[in-house]
Amino acid sequence: MEIAVDPAVEIRSAAPAPTLAHHALADPALPAVAAPASPASAAPAGEGPAVLADLIAAGLVSHEMIGDPGRLGGETGALRLLCALVAGPVWRIEPYHYAFRADPGGAPATRAAELEAALQAELGPDAVWVSATEQPEEADLDRPLLLLRAQADAVLEAVDPGTQAVIGARFAAAAARIAAGAAVEAALEAVGAGDGTIAMALDGRLAAVEARQEAILAALEGRAEAERTAAEALGRVGAALGQLLQRLDAQAEVLHTHIAREDMVAGRLAEISAIAGTPAAFQETLGLTLAEFLARIEAGGIAATDARASETRATQAG
Repeated sequence: MEIAVDPAVEIRSAAPAPTLAHHALADPALPAVAAPASPASAAPAGEGPAVLADLIAAGLVSHEMIGDPGRLGGETGALRLLCALVAGPVWRIEPYHYAFRADPGGAPATRAAELEAALQAELGPDAVWVSATEQPEEADLDRPLLLLRAQADAVLEAVDPGTQAVIGARFAAAAARIAAGAAVEAALEAVGAGDGTIAMALDGRLAAVEARQEAILAALEGRAEAERTAAEALGRVGAALGQLLQRLDAQAEVLHTHIAREDMVAGRLAEISAIAGTPAAFQETLGLTLAEFLARIEAGGIAATDARASETRATQAG
């Protein structure tokens, strides 16, 4: 298996700064390794953890390995063994500090213990330490992290089958930031230089937004007018219903009066039917009624006779 080294990677050891290419030439058993084109300086203090944080945020690594320079004596052997244990690219954070994505095989901590045991079995006890990194939170990535992820995909597409990639993490992160800044500056320069393409696009977009807003306002005004018309129609219907209810109330009173009269007539009819059912009682009642009627007539006749007599006497006396 070959190891393709990123041009910015510099492999340091306890000896006077031998590169990975130097180790390859000195050790015939080591597979051929591409020599760095322009070695970069060692990472400044504190920059390694920042680069690792970028790799974690981009979702490119799941574990990290830290080696003991005194026990390893150089990075070549550790890198060669690590590349044989993992499938994806290895990111070199700083000397003796690497990050990688381990093959899924259980919990991250369990996988870290397995890798650490395999490495220490070849390199010696306490020569390296492997630990799982923090899991990245679900969030939208900014432009530099997107470019960093794109670089990793490009490396995987570029290397030949059977070749393991070792990427200089600090160089890759810096390149991603520079590329992201260059894209923004190019856009700003295009606008500042008088290139009206973006401005025209913005003007067209704003015009479309304004037209849409006017259409929405017109639709709202039409809806408001329709609602006013409907409200007026509902008012007229309500008034007509009020008048109809008044008429219904009046008719109900008339019906109640008719019903009362019908009840009274029915009562009288019931009385007549009861009387007609007993002839003796009917004759007695009829006799009493006729007697009462004759008595009233007789009393009226006597009163009339008395009145005429009184008038006659008064006339004679006068």
